[in-house]
Amino acid sequence: MKASITIALVMSAPTQASQESSVNPYAISVLAGLESYPDSEASSMSRGGGLSFIWDDLRYNNVYQLDTNYFRVRGTYYYERDAEKYDEDRYRNSADLKLNYQRPFYSFGEEQEYLLSIHGRYEGHYNSQQLEEFEQLAVAGLAFNTRFSGTNHYDLGLILGLGYSEEEKDDDWPREEMGHGEDVLNRAGFGYFFEWSNAYTFAHSGVQLTAKFSRFDGNWSYDAGQFYKVDRLTLGAVVPLANENNLLHFSSQYITRDYELDLIGFEDTLYRVAVEYVHYF
Repeated sequence: MKASITIALVMSAPTQASQESSVNPYAISVLAGLESYPDSEASSMSRGGGLSFIWDDLRYNNVYQLDTNYFRVRGTYYYERDAEKYDEDRYRNSADLKLNYQRPFYSFGEEQEYLLSIHGRYEGHYNSQQLEEFEQLAVAGLAFNTRFSGTNHYDLGLILGLGYSEEEKDDDWPREEMGHGEDVLNRAGFGYFFEWSNAYTFAHSGVQLTAKFSRFDGNWSYDAGQFYKVDRLTLGAVVPLANENNLLHFSSQYITRDYELDLIGFEDTLYRVAVEYVHYF
């Protein structure tokens, strides 16, 4: 299963639910999902499930506080039912590791507080997202966060940074049909990273709607004439079950990659849907 859904959500639940919930940062989750490249007639519909172990200092009911360290770590193991059709030796197992660090260091605004933070992240994917054998992204930069509160509240986050990305494909079809070797399939280099995140929480029910868009634009230190761009759009909803320690996530994700050369014979756009149950201890 290649449904490696990266969800950075901020959960706000009713006052009664908050009082019944613990504040431990560690959690476990079980998810099920599917993904496909609909632009490819021969692409498989990958179905499967996964297990995640989570450490989240922010959790889903908090906002960032000045001069406080926040670690958000998630490791996930997946097993898919349908292997990717273009790769005869594709394994059914895959794994993801995601690490975010953020520390607000400056605030401004009189009626509305705005926070500036240092931000760092690492994302590593092994045998994930069907065509990808290995992919990693490291980012360092600045983050901007604020919350607009009323009866309900809206959280806004922006991140801008510099990143290093490495991508390795293990794909039979481009080599057999187009004569490309692995050196042409793989990418590594530096670029710019941007992320825009939104979360709207209904205070009485604790239900939250989320939307996040990120882009890595790799355009230097690549081999001659190469570049690598990837866009990710994630839409989701979070529903508390009894309290904040038990959450149900629904999500869909769209991942689009762009290269200087079409290596796979179709538009590299991956669609995903997933449902996930998260339990905080």
